[in-house]
Amino acid sequence: MPKTQINKTTSKHSGPALAKLAAVSAVLMGMAFATHSTAKADERKFTSPEILMLGDSQLSFGAGEVVSDFFQNIEQKCAGIVDQAMLLEELQKMRATLIGARSSSLQSWTTTEGWAYDRLCKKDKNWGVNASIWGYGRNKNVPYIQIGEHKDYRFCEKGKTPLQVLFEQGYQPELLVFNILGNNAKRWAKNPELAEVDVARFIELTPAHIKCVYMTTLPIHTKRRNDQRLKAQKAIRAAFEKADNRCSFVGTMDAQTVSAIQGQNHYFKRKKNGAVKDPFHPQKRAAQKVYDLKRTEICQAIAQAYMPKQLANADISSQTLNLKMQSVPNRTNAISVTFDSRLRGFIQ
Repeated sequence: MPKTQINKTTSKHSGPALAKLAAVSAVLMGMAFATHSTAKADERKFTSPEILMLGDSQLSFGAGEVVSDFFQNIEQKCAGIVDQAMLLEELQKMRATLIGARSSSLQSWTTTEGWAYDRLCKKDKNWGVNASIWGYGRNKNVPYIQIGEHKDYRFCEKGKTPLQVLFEQGYQPELLVFNILGNNAKRWAKNPELAEVDVARFIELTPAHIKCVYMTTLPIHTKRRNDQRLKAQKAIRAAFEKADNRCSFVGTMDAQTVSAIQGQNHYFKRKKNGAVKDPFHPQKRAAQKVYDLKRTEICQAIAQAYMPKQLANADISSQTLNLKMQSVPNRTNAISVTFDSRLRGFIQ
């Protein structure tokens, strides 16, 4: 009788007790699953983009969409210019990440302290962010990030350069593209030897197997500043030539592009009265104009980066090829024949 009573008592209260137990178990299982999922997420290895562009605020505040579109659609953009289908197919498969860091310069990536380093690694006091991401890895809901804080862009460690940390973090692009000029303009225009110093440091920090293109940025609204940038561009081009053409080079500023953009209010952000509000960051239409004008040279520079070193160092720079092609109208086949024994399959 007592035994039966005990069973009845257990039966009477077992419903609520079991319900509570089930609820607690569910919570614990959920926490365990969440922890397991987080651990799995943390265990996932970072996947490097195959193409990485490091640029300045022109990518952030105007040109990013156009430049990103170009490097994510190289096969289409370079069709008819690069005469090697397999190379274009491989480039098209590559994921391209573009990082536009506000007020950054080449030294921002190659020094361990000072003003230039701080532009990349010191948190912006006004906005709390200093860079935009385009292409692979871009989060449309979070268009701006702070270099050094975001988990995929922790490039800042005491005593190390951001470029060094970038490679250590797992970035191993097949093609590295630098897109910087404006914040170096005064330095290089005033003293071209400093461009050589900066290029030497960059080469020292960049693994030899990584292919490289150095591009300057878009012309801006002001003539005086453009004149200074043209001098700086001449200096940085000469520095790479002196450094055995470690990177193929694209000078996006020339008489044609400067004439197209300089002083053209409609290519820049304007005030209500029509006056230019921001003369340093050409907008999307300006970027498209320049990239249309420089498409051949950009595609040739990419192809040149993939040439065997001995060919890339021959007197066949993209600029030289452009000049030869322009001097012999409608005779591009003649150009191909001239260089056929060395360049067949690279540049048309």
